[in-house]
Amino acid sequence: MSKSQEKEQKAIELKDEFERIQEDSKELDVSKYLAKKDDLPDLGEIEIYDYDQDLMEASEKAMDLLESLVDLYLGDSKRVIEHPYIKNKLKEDAMVYAETIFLSKMTRKNFLTQLRQVDNGDNSARMHEVINQTVSQIRDNSKFSSTQRTELEKFYKEIRKDLGLNELSDIDLKDDTEKEKEEASKVMDTRSLNDMIDKYLKNK
Repeated sequence: MSKSQEKEQKAIELKDEFERIQEDSKELDVSKYLAKKDDLPDLGEIEIYDYDQDLMEASEKAMDLLESLVDLYLGDSKRVIEHPYIKNKLKEDAMVYAETIFLSKMTRKNFLTQLRQVDNGDNSARMHEVINQTVSQIRDNSKFSSTQRTELEKFYKEIRKDLGLNELSDIDLKDDTEKEKEEASKVMDTRSLNDMIDKYLKNK
């Protein structure tokens, strides 16, 4: 028998076997072997998470924080706040901090999902290991977020000092007359402000 005939013979045998299995299974009630709804774990309600909304909220929260921070340290000098470097720096810092807020929120979301899985019966050692890792990540996120805020505060506090705004504030507090306040406001014109900021950036 040639190879082609052997392959053809095997194909016929497989077909006959398949038809025999189908014939024997006609009376089989498959529903008896399917899991019932009550047998399945409760997975809870399925919801479509709005990640874009979370990103937008994180961005708004970060921008509010940075704007209040800049206003706290540089708010007594409108010229400084309106300087292009400060405005761009504020936006950049807000963007980075927004990512920190978003990632922290996603870590908490994952943590709650894992706890629900345990409540639904997943008590495997691997699941508890994952939960412990997530708890550790949440702690690291909180620590990083706190450190990041401290560094931001330090930066704007130092730039306030380097630009001489502390001295200007002291002058404003000591001088009550309109003439003296006017003289104090003239200490920093646009050109000197640009020179000081340029000098600060070169020395970083």
